[in-house]
Amino acid sequence: MKNRLRALVYETLMEADGRKMHPVARHLRNAASIVNELLPDAIRIDARRAADAAPDPRPAAANGHGAKPAVPAPPAQAPVFVYFDGRDHRTKAKIEELLNGQKIAFKVLDVTDDEAEKSWVTTTAHMNELPIVVVAGTPIGGLGELTQLNLSGELQRRVFGVGASP
Repeated sequence: MKNRLRALVYETLMEADGRKMHPVARHLRNAASIVNELLPDAIRIDARRAADAAPDPRPAAANGHGAKPAVPAPPAQAPVFVYFDGRDHRTKAKIEELLNGQKIAFKVLDVTDDEAEKSWVTTTAHMNELPIVVVAGTPIGGLGELTQLNLSGELQRRVFGVGASP
């Protein structure tokens, strides 16, 4: 039940339109994504995993040991956000293509009408132009920086914690 509630809250936060959200709710959404990757007991559990995590009403396995075989979990992914201001659609499309090609899940946050959020991301990233990619709360930069990280293998390490050496 707790996992289903968590899934519902997370899905509600992630499905909300960023332009219509209160700034506190928007920051809560970002914080939930970051905390999800840092805590062993995740805040976000998608609906399929919530159903899988529910207690099994059937008796223990018939193998005599009562234990289920271990299933390898998919690699944990740091939250990835693409901050976008509604102007440079071509660059945004190239960033989306690169992230999709690497099988990296991401969320596009439209900050067209949110000067505070736009100011925060451009100041933190030390850039004046959007779109800007943020991984686990750390701004990476634009398309050029993202491409460099991808070519060096550093993008996979930052997102999944594997690949290139630190």
